Amino acid sequence: MFYKKIIIADNFPQGFEPSQIQIPDGRRADFEKLASSKAALVLKFNILFKAKVYSIVLKKYFIRNISDFFKSLILPSRAQRAFKAGQMLIANGFLTPPMAAYGRNFLMTMEIQGSTQFFILLGTLPAEKKKQMVEQFAQTIGKMHDKGIFHGDLRLGNILVKENSLCHSSKTPSGERSEAESKNLLKQENFQFYFLDNERTKKFEVIPWKLRIKNLVQINIDRNNVDENDRKLFFDIYLAQQTKPIDAHKLAEDVIAKTNARLKKKAPLSF
Repeated sequence: MFYKKIIIADNFPQGFEPSQIQIPDGRRADFEKLASSKAALVLKFNILFKAKVYSIVLKKYFIRNISDFFKSLILPSRAQRAFKAGQMLIANGFLTPPMAAYGRNFLMTMEIQGSTQFFILLGTLPAEKKKQMVEQFAQTIGKMHDKGIFHGDLRLGNILVKENSLCHSSKTPSGERSEAESKNLLKQENFQFYFLDNERTKKFEVIPWKLRIKNLVQINIDRNNVDENDRKLFFDIYLAQQTKPIDAHKLAEDVIAKTNARLKKKAPLSF
């Protein structure tokens, strides 16, 4: 839907998760400023729409330099590219916050309720669940690259994780699950990964080697709550998703070299 230079998603608000927050009819809640780079302003607000309250994240893109200004006159805007890339990701089986609307310099998406940034969740999960999340994340990125998709900024702060339990086990009278039930429930946990900042995300017939390395370095650069075993687990499962021939040894060498170049004061890494 096009309205005064604002493009509204055709399916909005059908299928969009409403918020539990209550606000008066016809009113919007106050804006809440969220963390962002200097190149953008990110705000969250709640709004009443068709008798339901929705939590919306508004991202306003700033003109960063003179080159940006001239590009904005002739090329699709960052907001439009992010919107289109989000649609492409969804069409290929990946997740991004549902997009409500965009204009020339802004994008409106729905808040992913109950989600946490990837790098924060890494430091809070018990070992077994952390391992499972790393495994599922490696599968997701491996499949993404195998489909020829490069993410424009795959730093862990640009990934939201939502933990979904696929089963509900009964509890003992004391309110606790047995050890067997707990292990079974753990195996049923499912992590969903939502990708943010998609304006530079692109799909190729085959992802260029340089861009594959770039994404893997963006993931590998994070040193917090990640050890060598986590990195090796990720790499092995990532490789298992590739349906086309790939030189695993060269890939590991290139990722390590590029990572070490960005971590000059750190000890050398190994897979």
